[in-house]
Amino acid sequence: MSRLILIDGENLIYGLRKLAGKDGNRATREKLLGFDFRGLLNEVLEDEQKAQIMFYGAKLRKFSADKAILKKTTEAIKWQSYLVNDLQKQGIQFVKVGNLRARETDPCPGCGHHEWHLLEKGVDVGLAVRMVAAASRNTEIVLVSSDTDLLPAVREAKEKSRIIYIGYENSLVVSLVRNTHITKVITAQMVANHLQKNQKKVSR
Repeated sequence: MSRLILIDGENLIYGLRKLAGKDGNRATREKLLGFDFRGLLNEVLEDEQKAQIMFYGAKLRKFSADKAILKKTTEAIKWQSYLVNDLQKQGIQFVKVGNLRARETDPCPGCGHHEWHLLEKGVDVGLAVRMVAAASRNTEIVLVSSDTDLLPAVREAKEKSRIIYIGYENSLVVSLVRNTHITKVITAQMVANHLQKNQKKVSR
């Protein structure tokens, strides 16, 4: 039986940052540069079975509405380029789907300051399409995501494939546990095991 590992990239990065953080604060994205993703997957799955690994992320672009959003999107593109390079070295395919959107918050009542939030749109759709298309009796699908928007695709794929759900310590999604065959958990200790000591420095 072949194995296909589908990773919701931003969901995984967020989960790893939470597990790598301290005192309730998330670790920075920079802390994950050089992260051993393949080693983590081998540890959580408890084997080294050959698999096709696909890491889904948004197509990024610069926004120039003001200096703040230009800086933020420029840094996001820089971060993604380092990430893609790390993934390629580990034999993991980075799949660009969907788009990046920028949303400005309401102004602060006191000072009038706006914050910009970057949102990935369409990544879950691209991953879901791949999951359903790949489902077959001869394919085991591993889903690395806790996004409940993927539930319809999970239920559809489960009719043909064995589905393994990989979630995060202390934040497993019950609906995904119930709708998949096997659940595996990424722990804080596992994340610590695969952080790299000599990491690249990227300006925040």
